[in-house]
Amino acid sequence: MKKTLAAVLAAAMALSTATVAFASDIEVESKWVQGSVDEDKTTIRFGKDVKLRINELTFEDGKRAVSGSELSRKIDDGDITLTPVVTESNNLLDSKPSVTVGSYKGDSATIKKQNVYTWIGADLKVDGYTFTNDGKAISRIPVVVQDTDNDGRIDKVFVDGNPGMANRLISIKDFEAYDNRGIVDATSKASWIQIDHVDSSVKADEYDGVQVKFKVKDNYGTNEPTIGIKFRVTVKKKDVTLNGKDYSKGDTLTSDEIKFKAVYGEIDYYKDMSLTLQEVDERNVLLKGDKLYDEIGAEKFTINFEDVAIFEAKLSPSQKKVNLFYNLDENQTITDAYPNVDFEFITFKGAPSVTNFVNSGEMTFNAIGGKNTTVYHLETAGGGDDGDTLIPYDNAIYNPTYGTITVKGVKYLSGTFVVASEILEVEDEEDNEPVNSAPVVEEPSSSEPSSNNGDRNPSTGAC
Repeated sequence: MKKTLAAVLAAAMALSTATVAFASDIEVESKWVQGSVDEDKTTIRFGKDVKLRINELTFEDGKRAVSGSELSRKIDDGDITLTPVVTESNNLLDSKPSVTVGSYKGDSATIKKQNVYTWIGADLKVDGYTFTNDGKAISRIPVVVQDTDNDGRIDKVFVDGNPGMANRLISIKDFEAYDNRGIVDATSKASWIQIDHVDSSVKADEYDGVQVKFKVKDNYGTNEPTIGIKFRVTVKKKDVTLNGKDYSKGDTLTSDEIKFKAVYGEIDYYKDMSLTLQEVDERNVLLKGDKLYDEIGAEKFTINFEDVAIFEAKLSPSQKKVNLFYNLDENQTITDAYPNVDFEFITFKGAPSVTNFVNSGEMTFNAIGGKNTTVYHLETAGGGDDGDTLIPYDNAIYNPTYGTITVKGVKYLSGTFVVASEILEVEDEEDNEPVNSAPVVEEPSSSEPSSNNGDRNPSTGAC
């Protein structure tokens, strides 16, 4: 069914894949210094765990800097406590920031490239060393400058050009130096020694450090608020030294303020775009109208939402930012109320004020029930599912060729669109008779019915 919807615009669409800017757990390596100002905020994502490892904190007490490793050791020894103090936008955090100490890896592991040499020739003895075709790596190589007797064992293994190297052994290091100068006889080398190129991972160094973890709650908006944090150190023992300065029990130090900016990432801008659930998980959900206009001008654009829905509209030069965060979660209340009906749901989490398109567009869905498919919008009564109302779109157009159903006049990608495989028996509050919300059927040869610009029928009751 999802493939059917994708086929509707297959010829026109080149689906995009947004660059993943952050992993599920965001780790920001920062050496915080005095003077963290608005222009120097660390960017973080809404709704994602932020793990910040303190390399160094600068305190207001004479601008004394203390390393993260020293803080870690002092906390472990019970000499001090370290407490994060949220100085700005505390109400935006999911919970209080937590502090842990431990051993953390440094920069990501490096890859070391090296050659492994294996003797593959016949047995050879030189100066008491035996080289055997046993498949084991070798570290020393024989060097000769003349042919041996015709016994078939040695035939110009290497030509060094230096008579003093005759019948000598050289190390692999020396061999690589000769090889780089092109002195080694390639033919003989291939006959007697096998060279394998091996990449080996070198484990990153570990260090004692302090990690601060917090998360900014999703607000599904378009603003970029600032979060401010300071760190307070309280001395717990009689005599404690921090970076060479002595402190007494009860002394406190407060760090400079560190500022963060919470953002949603942007989607990739094309005439035909795709916003997958993976990109939503990475919070790449923000569409900036000015950037899209720079890309396509005042043209039509489409956004494919995981092959469940496609939005199409003409871009306006005055289009502002919109947040397209969505999910495909089922509404259990609705599915329980209609157990014999098939449903597809798509819920946009942003409020109408941040999901508003200047020009009305149209939403196309899978016609999961053929011509009986109906599309509703779930109007929430503000207190959970009780009292929620299903409002049918009475301008829905069924396309039998593509097996889709399209709703016109959509300006806001907000709330839940409910696609049902048949007309739901929703009783009218006044006469208790079922409401007929069957879609208009679009035959291939007929013209498109007129639209009522997306007005919804307010006469339906609670689901």
